[in-house]
Amino acid sequence: MPVSQVEFLPEVGSIQKAAEPLDREPAQSQSASPYNRQANKLVQQALEHYSQGELKRAKVLLASAREIDPGHIGTFEIEAQLSFDMGDRDQFLQSLRSIRAASPHDSEKQSAIGTLFFQAGQTQEGIACLNRAIELKPHDENYALKLAAFYEQTGRTEEAQQVLLKALHTTPGSRRLPIALGRICEASQQWKQACVYYAMVVNHFPDNHVWRKQKARCLYYSGNFTAAFDEFSTCRKKDPESLSLAEMIAFGDAALQIGNLEKAQMLFDEISEKHQHQLIHVEILRGLCAINRGQSTSAKSIIATARKKWPTDETLLEVAALIPTDQPSVR
Repeated sequence: MPVSQVEFLPEVGSIQKAAEPLDREPAQSQSASPYNRQANKLVQQALEHYSQGELKRAKVLLASAREIDPGHIGTFEIEAQLSFDMGDRDQFLQSLRSIRAASPHDSEKQSAIGTLFFQAGQTQEGIACLNRAIELKPHDENYALKLAAFYEQTGRTEEAQQVLLKALHTTPGSRRLPIALGRICEASQQWKQACVYYAMVVNHFPDNHVWRKQKARCLYYSGNFTAAFDEFSTCRKKDPESLSLAEMIAFGDAALQIGNLEKAQMLFDEISEKHQHQLIHVEILRGLCAINRGQSTSAKSIIATARKKWPTDETLLEVAALIPTDQPSVR
C-alpha cells in the first residue's frame, strides 16, 4: 500500500496490516524507459513477497530495483513498510525522508509522511511536511486541521490556533475550522473568543443543540449570563433531556444571576430531585433562591435537610444565617 494511503491510519503500527497491492502500476507514474519497466517489475515482485510475509526476500528485490532505478518512489514506499516491520527505525525514517524528497509537489504524500514523522517522534520534520502540504493546497482544510491537532498534542496551543485562523481566512465558509477553533479556545479558557467561533458553528447548524450547548457554556463562563440563559433555554425547548448535570447547574445559576429566581428555583429543585440531595452546592443555591424569593420556611427546610447530610459545612451555616427569622414566609 503506498504511503499516500496510510495518511489516516491511527498509528504507525497499522502499516503492518498494509499487504494490499499498489492502486496503480508503478509504470504509470514513472518514465517508460526499459530500465524503469524492469524496476517496476521487481517492485511488484517485492510487494507479492511482502504480502506473503517474506520480508527478507522483498528487501533483496527492492535493493535490485534501486540499483536499476535509484529514484524509484515505489522502492521507498515499500522499504518504509519493511523497515518498520523489521524494527529498523533508522531505515524507516530514512525511507520517509526519501519519499518526502521524491514527492515535493504531492500534497497527499507530504501530509502522509508528516503524520508518520509525528508518530515516530520526529516533530519538526512532521511540521515541515504538513506545512508543505498546506502550501501546495491552502484551500484543503484537512491539512490545517491535522497540523493543528499535532501542535495541540505537543502543547503548542497558540501555534495550533494560528494555523486554524490562517486556514479560516483562506476558507471562510468552512464548517469544521470554527469547531476546532472553538474547542481550542474553550480548552484554554478563552471563553469570549470561543463564543465567537461557536456562534459561527451555530449559524451553520442552527438545529444542532450540541454546538448551541457549547456556545451556551462558553457564554456562561464568560459572564454573559443573559445570553447563556437564552441559549440553554433554546436547547431545552428543542430537547428537554439535552443538558448534562453540569449544564443544568450552569443554566440554573445563569437564571439566578439575571434575577429570574422562579426559573432558577425550578431548575435547582429539578436537579435536587433527580440526584436526591447528593450535590451540596445545588442545595446551597436552592436555599439562596428561596431566601431571595422571600420563602423563609422553604429555605429553612432546604438548609436544615442539607445540614443533616453535611453538618460541618461552613457555607451552609452562612446561608442559614441569611434566613430571616422575623418575617412570615411568602408562598
